[in-house]
Amino acid sequence: MATSRRSDCQQHPSLEESAAWAGHWHATQQDKAGQPYVGHLVRVSRHLLRLFPDASTVERHAAWLHDVLEDTEVTAADLAARGYAPEVIATVQAVTKSPDPEMTYAQRIERLAREGTVSAIRVKLADLSDNSDPDRLAQLPGNKAASLGARYLAAKQRLFEELDRRSGDQDANGSSQPE
Repeated sequence: MATSRRSDCQQHPSLEESAAWAGHWHATQQDKAGQPYVGHLVRVSRHLLRLFPDASTVERHAAWLHDVLEDTEVTAADLAARGYAPEVIATVQAVTKSPDPEMTYAQRIERLAREGTVSAIRVKLADLSDNSDPDRLAQLPGNKAASLGARYLAAKQRLFEELDRRSGDQDANGSSQPE
């Protein structure tokens, strides 16, 4: 039986627990089209595996949890208390909207491209793939759909370019070279 708190000797939560907890934390929320928010989490998890069949366990957990710090009362400390690995928490933090009101969306994407891990970029790309889905955008008013569609397309292009650049910077062992 899963408990809400884990002792140091307990293992990292399972993917099923991550899905259940994320669903619980977002249970009362709706997306921009008025649909249950949990559907977005399911789709992001699927997009991650479609885009990156080799997605790591860290990435898979972060896909489920990618909006908990931004859209709920959950904190990074809460995730740590539940037994999440520092890499999962760092990935979720990296894709969480900056509290800096002066930072634009494009600036946040650029910062993620420059400073984010490959895992964070992959999770954000899965998120953007769902956000930019034509069927989802069609549920929004025309001007909002067009604006968001253009924003998400530019973000996806920038992040895919960064992944391509980094894959070209890998050494013979497959690890990225520091800049």
